[in-house]
Amino acid sequence: MQDKRVLVTGGAGFLGAAVVRELAEAGVTALRVLARPGEALDNLEGLDVEVVRGDVLSVEDCKRAAAERDVVFHLAAIYRDYMPDPSPMYAVNMRGTYNMLEAARRAGVQTVVYTASIVALGRPAPGALGDEQTPYNAWDVDFPYSRSKHLSMWLAEDFAAWGLDVRVICPGMVFGPGDIGPTPSGQLVINVAKGETPAYTDGGCSYVDVRDVARVHRLVVERGAPGERYLATAHNLSNKQFFQTIARLAGTKQRFPWIPVRVARAYIKLLAKIAIRRGEEPLLTPAMFDYSCRPPYFDNRKSIDELGASYRPIEETIADALAYFRARGVLE
Repeated sequence: MQDKRVLVTGGAGFLGAAVVRELAEAGVTALRVLARPGEALDNLEGLDVEVVRGDVLSVEDCKRAAAERDVVFHLAAIYRDYMPDPSPMYAVNMRGTYNMLEAARRAGVQTVVYTASIVALGRPAPGALGDEQTPYNAWDVDFPYSRSKHLSMWLAEDFAAWGLDVRVICPGMVFGPGDIGPTPSGQLVINVAKGETPAYTDGGCSYVDVRDVARVHRLVVERGAPGERYLATAHNLSNKQFFQTIARLAGTKQRFPWIPVRVARAYIKLLAKIAIRRGEEPLLTPAMFDYSCRPPYFDNRKSIDELGASYRPIEETIADALAYFRARGVLE
């Protein structure tokens, strides 16, 4: 990829900046980032990149960003667990995807990598592992991020069906160093490390290091195939396993009692109502809780076998995330 002219939308964000750094370390020199007006560029510090300020909701901004590019990584999206009005999330994640891919098509871009999510796929049956083709089945959960990523993935694949070289990556729950926001994933790590997650209930998720996902983005261009989906995830863990690992590495010596799902759901609904009345963001929304009660566990063999992806131990990821949050003063 060293001779490619590359655009990374959302390149100043958590995962986007990790992709930019991965490409720079691989020798890509013609790097352009589309960042929102006023967006902090802390995650790009020390990198030689061209920064274009703009919004994926602006057709003209998308045209300007995609001009004279060979490869576009489209990561710009709103990733939030809670929004009083999710309309902006649907607009950015769906209309923004259409605008960027159409700009790439018109500019003659060779390859587009669209970043979806495991929540854009269906949740497998209990005891089973999902894969890239697991049908979406979370329409009964009012989870706007999941719905918007599923529908925007459809958009990206429609462009692939019409002949644009689009390749789709579905990362697991991404966390690690550099989570400047923090994202909901990073906030969960912070909450557990602070002792603000007093118990666990049934459920779980599939987790992955941000740096490993960034590497998969590069590998998808080098070794992937047009129109294909690739899961980028590594560790299928229950809530208890994940919380205990964080607590152990944070040195908090917490014990997490188990509580039934129905009790946890009622408690989370109550806490969410209180937070919203105070004008605060809930630590965990009922929708996110309901979604994770049926664990989205996935098989990453396709990324390993076809792309040569590799994934680091989750202990390394958690330790590096905790060190990052401590360095930023988020954790004492």
